[in-house]
Amino acid sequence: MIVRNWWWVLTFAIVSFGLYEQAAMKLEREISSLDKEIASLETRIVDASHTQSYLKLQQESFNDPAWVELTLMRCLGMVPEGYTKIYYKETER
Repeated sequence: MIVRNWWWVLTFAIVSFGLYEQAAMKLEREISSLDKEIASLETRIVDASHTQSYLKLQQESFNDPAWVELTLMRCLGMVPEGYTKIYYKETER
């Protein structure tokens, strides 16, 4: 007799629990997705920090004549006075 009078309460409770479970699962998926995004952003921050420190070192070394000379030699192939530049030619086999 109690079930006959209160069937709608039981149905409402079951439907509400089902909707709650779906919302909780969706929230867990979103949290997992955001955790992955946070990890990705933290990795990018570390990479950017390394790049920033490398660029600061490069900027500070512009005032060092020895570094400028090495850079000109390495990147542009320039040779200081008094040195001889040697070219190596690869032969095809």
